[in-house]
Amino acid sequence: MTKNFKIRCSKRTVMLIILILVALLSRFVVSRIVTNPSFNAATIRSLDEKKSTVLKLSATMAASSTALSLLPGDAAMPIANQMIELNKYFIVVISAIILEKILVSVVGYVSFSYIIPLACILGIVYLYKKVDSIRNLAIKVAIFGIFIFIAIPVSVKVSDLIYSSYQASIEQTVETANENKEYIEEKKEEFAEEDKNWMERIGDYLSNLKSKIGLGVSEIVKKGEDTLNKYIDAIAVLIITTCVIPIIIILLFIWIIKILFGFDIKLPNMKNKIGL
Repeated sequence: MTKNFKIRCSKRTVMLIILILVALLSRFVVSRIVTNPSFNAATIRSLDEKKSTVLKLSATMAASSTALSLLPGDAAMPIANQMIELNKYFIVVISAIILEKILVSVVGYVSFSYIIPLACILGIVYLYKKVDSIRNLAIKVAIFGIFIFIAIPVSVKVSDLIYSSYQASIEQTVETANENKEYIEEKKEEFAEEDKNWMERIGDYLSNLKSKIGLGVSEIVKKGEDTLNKYIDAIAVLIITTCVIPIIIILLFIWIIKILFGFDIKLPNMKNKIGL
């Protein structure tokens, strides 16, 4: 009896030392490693590249919209206004990218500074209380901490795989938008040059000028429509890769946690809140 008791005590002491070491290493070593910029350099670099692309698209869209709005007549105004409306989606994409950059470091710090040590503390309590619910809770908390730590990098990696398939198309959109903007500005200067000395040649010149401007504006409208369509495609890809995919990955992790460990994660009942 005494021998068995000593064996149990020795095992408990070993487990106690292991749990304390894990908690200390998690809090003072691992948390510093995962929050070091070099640890997340690849993920942050990928997010910065996306942000740079979004800023280029936003700048070219604003320039194209301005150029279209300054053309004679109102033929290109609907396209210019639509571009202005679409520009707000770039703010959403940039906000999502900045949030992901923050979470990459913050989630790792929270997981290894608080959640994993908490799981170790619960494990220590179980060594002395021998309550199965405490042991199960300790395991769940530890797995939860690891899951939320890897959720953001995994979501960024999956987004990169999808984004890489469309990256060339998005870069082509920037180039096409710049080319179309230059074409629009050239045509606008031609219209201004044609219109300079209209008082000297007011006869047939007016009708010729009108037809030239009409043909030029119709060409510009086609260029503007082509640019707008490319912008819509680029925005759709960016929203999917920076907003939709991370949300899907996080929901997938939540579902896995719920299935494996029995967490009851429910959304709030909005009907009760609004009195229906």
